[in-house]
Amino acid sequence: MGAGTVSRMRLPRSGARRAALSLVAVFALLLGVLQLAVGAADPDASLAVTLFTIVFWVWAVAGLIAWWRRPGSGTGVLLLVGSVAVFLSGLGNLGLPVATAFGAVFATGIFAVTVHLLHAFPSGRLRGRLSVATVVACYVVALVLQAPLYLLPADAGDVRRAAELVQFSAGLCVMVATAIILVGRLRSADRAHLRVLLPLYLYGTLAVLAIPLSTVVLPPLVADPDLIGLVQLAVIEGIPIVFLLGVLFGGYATTGETEALSAWLGAAESSRAAVAVALSRSLGDESLRVVYWAGERSAFVGADGADAPTLDGDPHRRRQEVHVDSRLIGAIDYDSRIVGDPDEVLRAARVLAVALDRERLTAAVLATNEELLHSRLRLVETADRERTRIARDLHDGLQAQLVLLALEAQQLATVPGVAATTAEAATGLRRRIDDSAAELRRLVHGLLPSALVERGLSAAAEDLVDRLDLNATLDARIDDGDLDPVTARTAYLIVAEALTNAVKHSGADRVHVELSTDRGRLVIVIADDGRGGARTDTGTGLEGLANRVDALGGVLVLDSPAGEGTRVRVELPCES
Repeated sequence: MGAGTVSRMRLPRSGARRAALSLVAVFALLLGVLQLAVGAADPDASLAVTLFTIVFWVWAVAGLIAWWRRPGSGTGVLLLVGSVAVFLSGLGNLGLPVATAFGAVFATGIFAVTVHLLHAFPSGRLRGRLSVATVVACYVVALVLQAPLYLLPADAGDVRRAAELVQFSAGLCVMVATAIILVGRLRSADRAHLRVLLPLYLYGTLAVLAIPLSTVVLPPLVADPDLIGLVQLAVIEGIPIVFLLGVLFGGYATTGETEALSAWLGAAESSRAAVAVALSRSLGDESLRVVYWAGERSAFVGADGADAPTLDGDPHRRRQEVHVDSRLIGAIDYDSRIVGDPDEVLRAARVLAVALDRERLTAAVLATNEELLHSRLRLVETADRERTRIARDLHDGLQAQLVLLALEAQQLATVPGVAATTAEAATGLRRRIDDSAAELRRLVHGLLPSALVERGLSAAAEDLVDRLDLNATLDARIDDGDLDPVTARTAYLIVAEALTNAVKHSGADRVHVELSTDRGRLVIVIADDGRGGARTDTGTGLEGLANRVDALGGVLVLDSPAGEGTRVRVELPCES
């Protein structure tokens, strides 16, 4: 699978999961139909039964969709548990003794499920001991402290009121603890998730508080108790809708199953990018990142061979290491708020262990290549520094000495009384010294061209073109400030060598030099109309330049067919 198709990659859906979802959907439908059929026998209760059945179905449908969307998350399962709680609490409206008993036992179960959802969203798993303790306490409040309300006789008024007060107070403490935990999570959430979590947390918390409080606040304002019941059911019905919207539009990616991930890996020629995407899709965490262990560097590296960022400073990021035969091959960085179960990450990693090991080797090769490139670049820079040192030593030392010797020879030729032959010999010596100094200046200029150092590549190339004895043109469209010294010197040497070949070897009448930049690369083109036949593998200057270009990560293309001229095109990375 190519990188261009990664965004369209889909992990296959599990047939077993599809069958399970279908079975749950049919079972929920039958339960609702059965409840409606039994409730139809009592006209006075049929409306309440119908409304509870609708709410039950809303919770069930939301749970099925969430489970289908993110099977690796427990949110869908919790919503289905909530639908069961709604169904059981609604049994009290059927008028049957057994059903009424179930309805009394589970009357407040939906509140515990809602609190559980608030603590577990989006991974569906509780995070931290405080969350676990709070949710457990909420189930105790909803199920255990509910017992006196249906076990005590109807005439035990004071005791029942005391039990209600204990349950309400305990429930209020649970909600205070929940609010504190949720506020802490909101403060640490990034902006993208905050816009989803804030309304979801607010609605869920207010719903849990509003339903019991409505029995105290609304009766003085609303005379009809059925209307109060409608308001409570509407609030309960909104809870699964809010959580489903959070799953669908909250930026939490669709998850897949480990079996589906394995099937995809076996059927696809996955690219390096697609392997990471497959893990991300399987676990539902779009921020997931795969890093690889580079043993020679004792560090994790990214897919490009660069050092992987650390997790310091982010309390929500986790790193699950991946081993093959006790050998560390890499790790998976993920967001613990989205993927709550580390074992789920490890299971997915084991499925992809072979692929990860292959990518680790690729990343190690890239890292080695990068080190090799840096090493070769350091060699080029060292050679340039040595060339510059030699040029300056020649200019400041030997050239100055030759000038002094020429002056002394001239003075010797003009001393009064010196024989004519001696004066003539001294004058000849001065001329030879001048010729040697001129040749030395040319050598120094080749090693360290003053125009390149003082005015940049454009001026230095123009100087080379102007000194040619043939028809030569220059088209320079570059900003010298964008070129680092190594790139500029390499470009100068390329132009100089190509022009030298055009003059000495190709017999060209015309030559054209072009300097330009294209997407962060310096492009050099030198074309002549000579006899062609130039090669880079014959030990000439072009071979050395090709090696230098390669060391800088550039490309040299030589097109020199016999009798048709020579065209040299070079691309070099350029940095400011």
